[in-house]
Amino acid sequence: MPQDDFKYCRLSHVKLYVPDLQAAVAYYQEAGLRAELVTLPDTNEAHRARLFFPEGEAYLELHTDARQQFTDVQVTVSQLDQAYHLLSRQPTVMWLQPPHDAGERRQATLRGPDGNVLILAEEPLSALRDD
Repeated sequence: MPQDDFKYCRLSHVKLYVPDLQAAVAYYQEAGLRAELVTLPDTNEAHRARLFFPEGEAYLELHTDARQQFTDVQVTVSQLDQAYHLLSRQPTVMWLQPPHDAGERRQATLRGPDGNVLILAEEPLSALRDD
């Protein structure tokens, strides 16, 4: 694979703002998704929920942070630095966060030419599959 090439590996999750987390979780559970609530440290108050589909690895992430009332999509990529370099050549791509460490992996956030937010998360080499 040439040095400048990268590949999108898989969809990780889609994050959505909801004003009422309990109502949204109940709705998606009724539709057959399994919920995992994320609570704030030192409280029992849920502020996020991950909703898993019966099949596949991708999930919905719901949150109640009114400052982030936009949808973002996270995908894994094989080589984050190469993706950043290649996509930076496109004048319609605006980087909101350059590549940085984020927990167990590295990621970068961009706003594409259509205004949608896309998070690129580096796929660890051990997790890459030959398709």
